[in-house]
Formats: sequence, structure tokens, C-alpha cells
Amino acid sequence: MDDKPTLGRITIYPVKSLDGVDLQRAIISKGGCILHDREYAITDTEGDFIIGKSNPLVHLLRSTVDFEKNNISFRHEGEEKWSTFHLAKEKTAIESYLTIFFKKPCLFNQDKEGRFMDIPDVAGLTILSRSSLQSISEWFNLDLEETRKRFRATIEIEGVQSFWEDRLFSKRGTGIEFKIGDVTVFGMSPRERCVVPTRHPDNGEVIHAFPKSFAKKRAATLPEWSHKNFIHW
Repeated sequence: MDDKPTLGRITIYPVKSLDGVDLQRAIISKGGCILHDREYAITDTEGDFIIGKSNPLVHLLRSTVDFEKNNISFRHEGEEKWSTFHLAKEKTAIESYLTIFFKKPCLFNQDKEGRFMDIPDVAGLTILSRSSLQSISEWFNLDLEETRKRFRATIEIEGVQSFWEDRLFSKRGTGIEFKIGDVTVFGMSPRERCVVPTRHPDNGEVIHAFPKSFAKKRAATLPEWSHKNFIHW
């Protein structure tokens, strides 16, 4: 297969750990991430993030954002009715809804420069190829859309082989320069995955053998040119 990488999909996650929104085009913010990506985050009163990594209830909270109306809507996974709030005018009501849902006092925070990213000064984007997601789907007998939701990449590349994105980083501390459209990007390192991909994105059900199985299959398909020392779970 001759690799002809093209941009296939852009997905942002307006609220850290909650549902994604697909875009046709995107703007890079001053913080180096896509505009509106992880612009909001839910924390407890001590300032700790309420995220899927540490709170399984996150997987049961559906969300969607209407940027034109500046609204956010929530619903429980088992419900059909959405509760909609204005992002700027109803912050107190949003926090009340989240406090009831998570059964603990919650704050709804905003940062427009990407400071809610896991590694804000290094990782503004996460890039995966569609063929990589398809391979993982086959490994675990998953639907492609479910695999997307598990790995939560912001950029999806088409027209390349599985794990082609390994070419976008080199030895630690060295950036590889490449372009996505008119945007210059520096590939720094692979992301060390947390527990989230092991869980079903809509109900939190766990595939217990996921990390070991993933590492085993990844090692078996690792091309010679890949930087093996950077593969972590």
C-alpha cells in the first residue's frame, strides 16, 4: 500500500472527558490546541478533574455543544430528554446539574487556551490513522465508532497503513515537523494511554485483558522502523 495521507476527520471534546463533536474545519487556538477542544472541565471543589480515568460515572453522562447558540446539553445514558443550558449565562445551573449527577459538589470551569489538556505544553493534538482504529476494532471485535470513542483522537488520517502515525515521532525530546492543511505540527511522542480505552465509552463496562492483549498484538505487528522504546500503556 502506498501511503497517501489525507485528513479524514476532526473531533474535539469541548468538555474534558465528555463526548466529542465532529468538525468540518478547525482553528488552532493560542494555546496550540484546536479551538474549543477541552475548553471546559468539571472539577470538584478541591480543583481535581472529574474525568473517566478516575470516575466511572463520566461514561454515563452524554453531552453535546451548540457553538452557534453557545449552549450545552446533558442527559444520562439511560434517558432520552436533554437538559440544555447557556454556557455563559447559566453556569450555576450547569454546576447544579453536575452536582446532582455526580453526587458531589462540582464546578464547571473554562479555559480558552488549552490548559485543561493532559499535557498542555506538549500535546495539543492527538493523531491516529483510520487503519489503526480499524485494526484495533478487529483485534477486539469492536465497532469502529466505539473504538474511536475509546481512543479519543482529535485528528484522524486516511490513506495510510495501520500505525503509520508512528512515523510522526522520533527519539524523546526531538520533534518531527509536518503539516496538516495550512497548520505546521511537531510530532513529539506517542501518548501513554490511561484506563479509558479499556472501558466501553457509553456504559463503562471493562475489557479486563485489554492492556495486555493490546500490547501483545501491537508488538506482533510493530514494523522495523517504529520506535519500539516509545510504546507504553
